[in-house]
Amino acid sequence: MNFEDRYFRFEESIRNLIVKYSFVYSRIRAHKRRRCIIKYYGTAVIDRKLKKRIKQYARQKFGTKSYWPYLALYTEMRREFVEGWLPYDYYRYVLLPKMNPKNYRYLSDAKTYDYRLFGEFAIKPLFVYVSGIFYNADLETINISELTNILAEFDDTIVVKEEFGMKGKQIQIIHSSEFEPEKLSKNINYVIQPYVRQYKVLNDLHPQSLNSFRVTTYLKDNGEVDLIFVILRFGVDGSRLDNLSIGGEYLYFDSSGKPSETSYYGDMWCYKGGVRHKNTGFLFSDINLPMFGKMLDECKKAHKKYPYLRLIGWDVCIDETGDPKLVEWNAICPGFWPFEALFGPLWKEHIEIFPGENEN
Repeated sequence: MNFEDRYFRFEESIRNLIVKYSFVYSRIRAHKRRRCIIKYYGTAVIDRKLKKRIKQYARQKFGTKSYWPYLALYTEMRREFVEGWLPYDYYRYVLLPKMNPKNYRYLSDAKTYDYRLFGEFAIKPLFVYVSGIFYNADLETINISELTNILAEFDDTIVVKEEFGMKGKQIQIIHSSEFEPEKLSKNINYVIQPYVRQYKVLNDLHPQSLNSFRVTTYLKDNGEVDLIFVILRFGVDGSRLDNLSIGGEYLYFDSSGKPSETSYYGDMWCYKGGVRHKNTGFLFSDINLPMFGKMLDECKKAHKKYPYLRLIGWDVCIDETGDPKLVEWNAICPGFWPFEALFGPLWKEHIEIFPGENEN
């Protein structure tokens, strides 16, 4: 065996080891989360008999009982066991790599390219900063004088986003007159967009944040696109961001556009909020969006423009005119497990699960 063959074999063994320990770590987290849910409710749903049933289901459906921890977590969250659930560790480490090959998924983090890829569905940038060079929305180079004129004419609030940013932490919302191009890092790419003024109902819900939908779609074997689930995220307590990881809440929407009766805390898995927004008092059942169907159609059409991935999570806002606009998209690891637990099974009618597959 030559050196190159030994190297690739070693590289493969390292990848297998990483996957193995990813399974272990993921299941430890599932057990910890389940204990938190049991503490929250004060009692456990799962007894010895139900645990045995869950393990039998995992073995029958996924080839090994090792997938039982997330199914048990879902059961405590839902307060019942539901057949048809997809364990998060199976989704994350077996199914997702098949649906979204590594070589194609990272384009979703290249926010400076969204408008070129998805056209008017995406928010048209004022300009982008790539490889230390400023470009307009059509990727034509512009100089500082042209950039200054664009900002002066715009004279309004802008959003400055870093590529590969996560959880809203690399976003600035400032007035265009405050933008200082010399402070951008030459080692980071940025997209500079207009701040979207949102549809009245969503603004009334919580005006300080841009409240966005997460629409998750799946590309089927026949080339058609299915809807998996939709949630609406919204800010609370005056936050400028709606991210669930930093305290935002969410509503689950059915395919007709009807929201769940109550909200849910995004960073606390299954804990329910109320039927009204905690700050504005907006009644969630009053959310009526005539363009809901159009938003779903736009996401499905966008998915067909990038058919290299089978599963995509689209973050979409509705502007003040009622047009759905793509904020960003996620193909690396679209959020999944809390929604599967509370509102699933989400995949039962959409995808052929691969029975008998096992972790390495």
